[in-house]
Amino acid sequence: MTAVAPEAVVETLSPEAAATLAASEEDPSAAPPPPATPEFDFEDVRRKAEILASRPFQTPPGIPKEAAALDYDGYRRIQLRQDAAFWKDSSDKFRILPDPRGYLFNYAVRLNFVEEGEEVARPYSADDFNFYDLPLPDEAKRLLGFAGFRVVTPLNIAGKWDELISFRGASFFRALGAGNLYGASARGISIGTASPEGEQFPYFREFWLQKPAPGTDTIRIYALLDGESITGAYEFSVTPGVETKMQITATLFPRKALSTVGISPLTSMYFFSPHDIRKHPNDFRPAVHDSEGLSIQMYNGEWVWRPLFNPKTLQESVLADRPPLGFGLVQRKRDFDDYSDIEAGYHHRPTVWVQPKAGWGEGQLVLVEIPTVNEYNDNIVAYWKPKTAWQPGTAYTVSYDMKWSLLTSSVPDVATVAETFAGVKPAATQQLFVIDYEQIPEALVNGVEADISTSAGKILNPVIKTNPETGKIRLSFELEAQNIDVAELRALLTKGGKPITETWLYRWRKE
Repeated sequence: MTAVAPEAVVETLSPEAAATLAASEEDPSAAPPPPATPEFDFEDVRRKAEILASRPFQTPPGIPKEAAALDYDGYRRIQLRQDAAFWKDSSDKFRILPDPRGYLFNYAVRLNFVEEGEEVARPYSADDFNFYDLPLPDEAKRLLGFAGFRVVTPLNIAGKWDELISFRGASFFRALGAGNLYGASARGISIGTASPEGEQFPYFREFWLQKPAPGTDTIRIYALLDGESITGAYEFSVTPGVETKMQITATLFPRKALSTVGISPLTSMYFFSPHDIRKHPNDFRPAVHDSEGLSIQMYNGEWVWRPLFNPKTLQESVLADRPPLGFGLVQRKRDFDDYSDIEAGYHHRPTVWVQPKAGWGEGQLVLVEIPTVNEYNDNIVAYWKPKTAWQPGTAYTVSYDMKWSLLTSSVPDVATVAETFAGVKPAATQQLFVIDYEQIPEALVNGVEADISTSAGKILNPVIKTNPETGKIRLSFELEAQNIDVAELRALLTKGGKPITETWLYRWRKE
């Protein structure tokens, strides 16, 4: 983008300033020292975003057609040279691996460093990459540009550089805790998810990576968002570990009124598992998913578990109407036998947990489930939708924490759902549901009651029993579904009127 020079500003010097100027011309040592240059920080990006919002959105320049034509395998053949990693000689904790454009990644982004408080641009150079035998002309290589970057760190083994976080494509990012493989991802913002008008994908157009001081365990990343309807400034503070932690602050500037904003949108893939009545009939694997459920800690402390689905038609569910204490897309099953997939390693996919902080306001926690015919498409989205439309000319600042880990980031103080099974009884109108809970302390088992409800149909034959093989408590019941198309189910176990398990939610649909 061409830089626009500011208009000249003419000011009249005060008598004191004129005297100081005259004195300095006669004796330079008498002049006051120049003011220190302020260090680059979030406010600099915020100002850029505000200025950008006052101008119409400009579609970024296109990608060379030869690069756009690359398939997945061809794109992966473009490799960063080993000696081209940023900070490889100056940081003991982090290195930066830039990614080129190509395949699905069309928008060029600018990369900058912040070193000793100063902003330093890092331009793209084709010499940093090996293209091997790819059919890319030299001009296409020269114009390729950056699509994003990855941060690497000794995450799992000392001296071995593993990926920590990746920013590439629109406003997508994804991170890893120790022992994780990439799975669920996040976005800076969503606009129009599942809306009739169609979804927009604002993108991070520029980044500033602050070089950490030696021995520092946290890397700070600033990002400038741009899109047809919105701009924004972001600050990410990322600390690697068994549980990789992120602190995120964003200030957004709408270009137009927006009623379909999604704050902290999480994205994942769910294909099938035993809890889905529509189990996949021709797959040797018992389950295929990056995430199996949405976990929510409500504002009042109640814990909710909502298994995910691969529906026949797009489904949208509202699961909370006040900002929760936390929510996340969760992968609970951690045994290989739960998936039996050597290549995909679904048992190593991370749980992603969001803890809202400031600026969320009234709204709804929305879950969107989209039909998919394979495991290669992300089809799950969860986000916070503000109640009031965002207006141009107003700045909206939100903050939240994120955690990426094999662990359950926030452990409920009640028994969690270990497994859900669903099927059809011999009577075609009766649906059977079985919920296994993790072990409940023996002192709580006696006197347990089932609290089950449905929005349609009738609940039949609720039974609570202990599984002698596992020691877990099992709740089973049937739904009489004659003459209904959809039912919202809710179940939990209580003792003395108090919950001793998560609240289980399930949307049954006639198939």
